[in-house]
Amino acid sequence: MKPNTFKHSLIAVGVTAALGISTGAMATNTTTGTTTTNVDIKNIATANYDVAGVKQPEVKSNEVIVRVSERLSFSLTANNEDGTPNDTINENLDVAPNGFAVFQHTLTNTGNRSDTYTVNLANLTDDDADYDLTASTVSYSIYNAGQVPGTDTPVSTQSNLSVATVNGNTLTLEAGQFIKFTINAKTKDNKGGNRQNLRLTATSALLPAANRTLTNNDKSVTKLPTFSIVKTVTNALDLNNANDTATYQIVIKNPTTAYSASATDITITDNLPAGLLIAQALTTNSITTSGSATKGTLNQTNKGFELTGVNIPVNGSITINFTVKKDPNTALANNALNHVKVTDDLDNNPATDNTLIDSTDSTVENVTRFYPVDDTDFTNGTNATGNDGNDSTQPLGTIKRNLTLTNPTVKEIAPTSGTAGQATHQTIITNTGQNTEGDVAGRLTFTITDNDNGTPDAVNIVPGSVTLTYDPDGPNGSAPAQTAVGITPNSSGVYDIKTALPNGIAPTGTVTISYNVSSENAEIGFSEDTVVKLTASGTGAPTVAPVTDRTDIKGLTLVKSQALDATCKGTADTAFSSSADPLAATPGQCIIYQIVATNTSTTARGFDIQNLVVSDATSNFSATADYRGNSFATTTTTGNGTTVTAPAALNSANTAISTTINPLVPQGTATMKFSVKIKTNR
Repeated sequence: MKPNTFKHSLIAVGVTAALGISTGAMATNTTTGTTTTNVDIKNIATANYDVAGVKQPEVKSNEVIVRVSERLSFSLTANNEDGTPNDTINENLDVAPNGFAVFQHTLTNTGNRSDTYTVNLANLTDDDADYDLTASTVSYSIYNAGQVPGTDTPVSTQSNLSVATVNGNTLTLEAGQFIKFTINAKTKDNKGGNRQNLRLTATSALLPAANRTLTNNDKSVTKLPTFSIVKTVTNALDLNNANDTATYQIVIKNPTTAYSASATDITITDNLPAGLLIAQALTTNSITTSGSATKGTLNQTNKGFELTGVNIPVNGSITINFTVKKDPNTALANNALNHVKVTDDLDNNPATDNTLIDSTDSTVENVTRFYPVDDTDFTNGTNATGNDGNDSTQPLGTIKRNLTLTNPTVKEIAPTSGTAGQATHQTIITNTGQNTEGDVAGRLTFTITDNDNGTPDAVNIVPGSVTLTYDPDGPNGSAPAQTAVGITPNSSGVYDIKTALPNGIAPTGTVTISYNVSSENAEIGFSEDTVVKLTASGTGAPTVAPVTDRTDIKGLTLVKSQALDATCKGTADTAFSSSADPLAATPGQCIIYQIVATNTSTTARGFDIQNLVVSDATSNFSATADYRGNSFATTTTTGNGTTVTAPAALNSANTAISTTINPLVPQGTATMKFSVKIKTNR
């Protein structure tokens, strides 16, 4: 900021010609009284002579009188251009904080004889801040009557005198001579809107005490620009895409305030935080202005830019647009803040300590030195208005989306499950990225597909059985998992996370998808897959590998085998065989039958078979052999190797040999044996 040009005002004291001493009042604050002194010069001639050598009496002439009118007067004028001439004040001069106010005054000897004047500068108390008179200076030049300052050479000149040197100093002017004063008044600790008042007095040595002193007041107002810095980012940066860019816009305005001033020759600096690079070099097309603002000179690197020599008038603005990308060699903090700084030497004078720094970063600015009220720097996403000197910058929204599907499961169910025997699969979604997922409709969906393997009725997904259980900080966090909630697919079989979890999945959060499968008349040993597929959409959407669950049909297998007991001693002579090939035997020999029932479900995920009855009808052999009545005890082996025995017996109707086992545990077996003797008389 630079001071305005100067304005002119005048105060005069005149001494007008009159007989004796006279005093008269003129307009208030314009002149004091006037004084005139008449001095008479009386003259009588004399003559002395001799006659014939004899001295004669002195002869006197008539008296003649010269009456001299001595006029004592001077004027003290205030010459800054303030729009109101001929008053006593240099008024409303603009000055920067800790800057210089330049005041012009003229002291003229308007009398007709020489006079000596004492000048003095002093602060007034009817203001907001004082001038630093120790750091202020006074320069003056003395001119003869009729000389033109700036054109004619002055009689004498003194430059940059201290106020202490000038105060009390006497200056003698011949009639018509005048002095041009330039006061460089230094302000100190003044802030926007402050008023500073200074008084210059000049006192005549010859005028009477009542009207020998004239006074001018110098008044300045502290003016400076106000910078409202608003920085916005228009899109988030996808950290999963090395070529993705985010766009910043900086708007710097100089709004109207009670102490507005144009900003001249300012510097705008933007240094990117670690992890960001300028994606595309700025050009003049990247910068627009309003009012008579100027674009300045651009200097830039891939880490930031600087604009120098920028001018912004009151209510003018400058707008800068640029794009950034991720620095592949440097980590970027989440929601990194990109700050802007404005630097303004308020009076463009490096010798004065009034360089203003305003920034969106409150730790680097010094606005409290120059403004009566501190500004607010918003960094939480709130935008400053642009009209009050407050500043704002937005956190950089970064997108680093990453999701996983884990926990493929293998479940076992019986050939016909019913409701109680259904199996539950659980697939876990984990949000390992830095952004909330699924809080926008359609952004995170999943499907559960039944791979029928050609037998669509073997294993089925149970309608209405799908639920979600949300754990906001994952299984290792302190927050408890929430209650499972049901989720319903759309007509295409797609489940939208938001419909069940409106707030989505927070970073590190997990969601467990649970669904049931059922079976009906499935074949033991059959397996069927179901595929859980997660689909993310939108910017930075990751591709997630699906999870395949398997459902195995487990249950009871029954294997019947036989061995020859040639002498009917009760022990087998051959190995037991379940082959369909005939066993060679002759009448009178015995056959031992063995029936093995096995629970094929595994100990890890299987189920008990309950109330198992193993039976062999006597009709299977009664036409050719006789039941010997010597069934062996049924041996049941559990999955962990424990053996349990139970009897097998012919029922009361003589229709079957049977045994009962309850339960038959996973991987357990039950072995029932009995013998028959081949008939010799059929």
